[in-house]
Amino acid sequence: MSQANNDGIKVIDAEPAPTTNTANSNNAFQGANAILNNTLDSFANLSSRLNPFTQKLNKGLGQVRQFAQEKLGTAENITELPQEYKDLEKRVDALRSVQANLLKISRTFNSSSYDYPIQIQDSLIGISNTVTREIQHLTISSAADRSDVEEQQQQQQQQPNTLLHGLSRVAAQGAESIGIEEPLGTALFKYSTITSKVADARVKMDRTIVEKFNKPMQATLNSSLDQALKARRHVQSIRLTLDACKSRYRSARPEKLEAARLEVEQAEDQFVAAVEEATHLMKTALENPEPFRNLADLVNAQLQYFKEAQELLSDLAPELDEIQVTQESLYRNNHT
Repeated sequence: MSQANNDGIKVIDAEPAPTTNTANSNNAFQGANAILNNTLDSFANLSSRLNPFTQKLNKGLGQVRQFAQEKLGTAENITELPQEYKDLEKRVDALRSVQANLLKISRTFNSSSYDYPIQIQDSLIGISNTVTREIQHLTISSAADRSDVEEQQQQQQQQPNTLLHGLSRVAAQGAESIGIEEPLGTALFKYSTITSKVADARVKMDRTIVEKFNKPMQATLNSSLDQALKARRHVQSIRLTLDACKSRYRSARPEKLEAARLEVEQAEDQFVAAVEEATHLMKTALENPEPFRNLADLVNAQLQYFKEAQELLSDLAPELDEIQVTQESLYRNNHT
């Protein structure tokens, strides 16, 4: 029986060992282990009558027996995994946790209304708009004029419910109510126009983040990382099978010793192959450059939005300052 292979995978020797009395063993564990063994032996005897499923069922029962014994602390000679493999597991777990946590937050961008919690105020505005529409329909005589009004109202309804779109709509309604010819009406109209453009830029950023960050990041979790996790689960399954085979070999009767030894060697080969496959998939997942590209796309989307918002608001601010200075001068002249 081999002790270790060239990849550093340690395989414990499974040669039969003489039984020893363990006076300090926990009686409760021994009792639980005995009950477990009797139950699984009964299933194994039953499975012998259920061909062609006997071999598969016995293999599964062996895994269950081994897993339960390890949990009870009664299993012996558990096969160790290479340190490199265990280090890769920790790194993959950390990578998966980081990506999953980022997605928990960035999924916010999937819904453009994430910053618009004022549903009550919006409902009041909707009631006001309904009343206004009814008055307009009564006062507008031309079918063409009525069509223009309905088109404007439809465009407003199609706007996303974001905070900036809400501010733009309210400012536009205020400008219309006060009158565009009034200084405050002019200021509100300018603010509404620019804020609407900034809001549209933010929605565009949201969509870009969803397409270039959220979806690719989720795809990575579902592909390379998921494949690595499945390979790791396969390693654990094969490892339980291997240790179950070694346990059977240690307790095999002389006439079944050779068959049990061959079973252990076959399980060892499967275990080594599974570890190599899982190691390869974990390294592939860790070396995947996609998360770097996704993060860069996230930053670029944010940069584009803030740049466009800065340019729009930089043009608006001087105009509002000029209106404010003019009104302040008029106010002082009229009250001195």
